[in-house]
Amino acid sequence: MIIRSSTAHVRPGMLDEFRAFIEDGITEFASLDGFLGDEIVVGPDTLTYVSRWRDTAALVGYAGPGWRTEPVVLEDEDRFLLEPLRVRHVELRQAAPDDAPGIADVWHAAWGDGHRGLVPPELEALRTRASFGPRAQSRVPGTTVAVAGVGDGEVIGFVTVEGDEVEQLFVAAPHRGSGLAGHLLSDGEHRVAAAGHAEVWLAVVAGNDWARRFYARQGWSDTGPLDYHAETADGWVPVPTRRYVKRLADRPEAVPVTRPGR
Repeated sequence: MIIRSSTAHVRPGMLDEFRAFIEDGITEFASLDGFLGDEIVVGPDTLTYVSRWRDTAALVGYAGPGWRTEPVVLEDEDRFLLEPLRVRHVELRQAAPDDAPGIADVWHAAWGDGHRGLVPPELEALRTRASFGPRAQSRVPGTTVAVAGVGDGEVIGFVTVEGDEVEQLFVAAPHRGSGLAGHLLSDGEHRVAAAGHAEVWLAVVAGNDWARRFYARQGWSDTGPLDYHAETADGWVPVPTRRYVKRLADRPEAVPVTRPGR
């Protein structure tokens, strides 16, 4: 799956009118081959149109051969804009062995941001950058990566599924708040559902309030405390967490993810 974001810097006082203009102009996109869904994200003076596409062929059909850099501009859209649209792409695909170092880099940095001072000191001491390499390599088969651009881009986030658990979900700092974590979480939910499970669960460090609010917004429920046994090279370390669950019976249609060698 490829996520395309087109960001507009909107002239003062025109944001609401521009949103209505975009909503009216994108109604036909749902009929395009390979279109998987979209959303509009509004900032103080920006509007970002986020669309999801099956593959590059679908994007060519939508945006033409210059889809990597050229925006799709609706007729008369320029009157709302302070500058040309900025287009970015993120691809979600099955991890490959060569992705392991990038996964480990994101994992190490983001784990520190979300766990430092909230887990037992002995676990912090063991979570060196070197410790994440073997763990990342071992989890490649159960991992979906988000890469910047399309092709051999930099790993900027990932989600790992183990059985009915979303075991790991991390996004690089510059890409937090972009909606990427939600796309990755949705992919993890779909993978658990595809394996035949009706419910998915995950553990959140008890003091990580930001993560707990994020999962609540995504429709997950806090079912109480859980002593989660964190794996280390020296054995297992118990960590106070909260157990979150989500029923999958009413899940949306699965989103396809690109597989290696495509």
